[in-house]
Amino acid sequence: MTSDSHPEPEIPVDLTIDSSILVKALVHPRRRKKDVTYKRQLALHQKALEIFECIIRKERMMFIPSVVLVEVAAVISRITNNKENAIEAVDKIRKHSHRILSDSEILEESITIATETKASGFDNIILACAELTESALITDNSRLHEIAKGRGIKSYLLKELIDPEITPYGLAEDKEYSYEDID
Repeated sequence: MTSDSHPEPEIPVDLTIDSSILVKALVHPRRRKKDVTYKRQLALHQKALEIFECIIRKERMMFIPSVVLVEVAAVISRITNNKENAIEAVDKIRKHSHRILSDSEILEESITIATETKASGFDNIILACAELTESALITDNSRLHEIAKGRGIKSYLLKELIDPEITPYGLAEDKEYSYEDID
């Protein structure tokens, strides 16, 4: 949902999705104060959820390394303090992933990329997934986004997908989602 002066970029069908996007999609912002920070978090949540819903409808294909499931489980469990929420989120991600790459499938490529980028181990695994599947990357990590672009990977930064004409981060109706709403 962008203005005519800022058209939304056409996002490719094949996507490597960073764990930060999946967490933002599946967990409503927890901030109690309804201020600018909350509105920014809400806009990011809703854009991430929109992307995940496209994956559910099979309009996009999601590729992830298996370690994303571990990261999502840990972060959602920590944020919600609820083990069941984390397991349910991981089950949804598994169900809707086009392909989950195992560690052994991407190990050598991840090591090669790590020696070239000197980025964090997790970032190198995400980059290897995008390269091996020839998919675009969607992330909320500016550094990972820049490294990906430098390697010739089509990359999208979540906050850049939100219309700056609405507010610096976009605004949307505050709708609470439950895990049952997202199948």
